[in-house]
Amino acid sequence: MKKLCLKIDVDTHDGMRDGVPALLEDLEYFKAKATFCLSFGPDNAGRAIFRLFTHPSFLKKMLYTGAPRLYGLRTVLSGTLLPARPIATAFPEICRQVVSQGHEAIFHAWDHRKWQDHLGNMDRQEIRQEFKKGFSAFESVFSRRPLAVAAPGWQATPESLSVEEELDLLYASDLRGTFPCFLKADDRSFSTLQIPTTGPCIEELLTVGIRDEEDISSHLLMALQEADHPVLAVHAEVEGGLFRPFFRRFMAKLTREFDGFLTLEEIASKLLEDPGKIPVLKFHEKALPGRAGKVASATTEKR
Repeated sequence: MKKLCLKIDVDTHDGMRDGVPALLEDLEYFKAKATFCLSFGPDNAGRAIFRLFTHPSFLKKMLYTGAPRLYGLRTVLSGTLLPARPIATAFPEICRQVVSQGHEAIFHAWDHRKWQDHLGNMDRQEIRQEFKKGFSAFESVFSRRPLAVAAPGWQATPESLSVEEELDLLYASDLRGTFPCFLKADDRSFSTLQIPTTGPCIEELLTVGIRDEEDISSHLLMALQEADHPVLAVHAEVEGGLFRPFFRRFMAKLTREFDGFLTLEEIASKLLEDPGKIPVLKFHEKALPGRAGKVASATTEKR
């Protein structure tokens, strides 16, 4: 039996305030550890509404997920009709609780919404500034630099990968699908290990009309069981909120299906003991059911 990694993204103020403590309680109950990917800057989640102009399919996600009920009306309006509130920087004690309970904390974003929606238009200097602000906030909370990063919305470009190379990271988790790898893009090879997220997340399944609890469970499990290094996408706003009862029941299944839980750092450390065995794959972007736009991935053909 394989071990499973729970990769928990924290994207909003309410997700940090309410979702993270709820998930910490549930993880303690199941004696599971996880990797928490923390966003530190302003919660501009409400600006996602502007994606309607660039990604018409985003409307389907808003309707099918029932966004105001799923994320909360305050979050849906954050950064537009209501002021943006800070995310992790507003709750340093919760951040430190994550680590004190044996979990891993890594850097997710400064301005999550800006990165997810506008990375493609950001030059290298602007990308550096996003990391600089976020890393400074991370250090103010944890008194150390982050060892790793995980791109918001699985958005990456050759420019962002180049900036990550400058950060001396243990690993990054920017991709969807495939398996742990090093990347090539624009005839450049990158030395930062990438550990992808496996399979869909709950919001994507809701968007394509999968709502029955057993159907959601089976779709999530199917992808995890097929992967050599399964990494489940969890969102503090979802599994720590409206879908918390589902998550507790699903965790009971996961404890039967897998031989325990480990962090992304543990996966990376083990793989990097023999980096010559890690494949080098070509960076590319692909569309996924239930997501507006494309996400970062890699070809399965060695380059």
